Amino acid sequence: MNEQAIEAMTFMNRMADCLRVGVKHSDGVVGDLIRCHLEFMNRQGHRTSAQDFAAQTRFFLNDDFHLKMLEGQQTGLAYYLSAAAESFAAADAQG
Repeated sequence: MNEQAIEAMTFMNRMADCLRVGVKHSDGVVGDLIRCHLEFMNRQGHRTSAQDFAAQTRFFLNDDFHLKMLEGQQTGLAYYLSAAAESFAAADAQG
C-alpha cells in the first residue's frame, strides 16, 4: 500500500472513530484531522482547499459507490464527513 492510500485509510478510520465515540462534527479534534489530511494531500500535489473538500464530500452523498463504501465502513460516516467538511470550510472561510 502506498503512502497516500495509508494516509487516506488512517484519516477515514480516525473520522469513523470520532463518529463512534460521539465527537461533534464541528469539534476542533475533527477540524485538526481534516486540516492534516488536506495538508498531506496538498504536499502530495493534490491541490485541495477546504471548499474543494466540502464539495467532494457532498458528491460522496450522491454517488452510490462512495456512499456504500463509506457507510459500509461505519453507518453515518458519509454524512458525518460531509457535515465536518462543511463546518471546516465555513471556519476556513472566516479566517
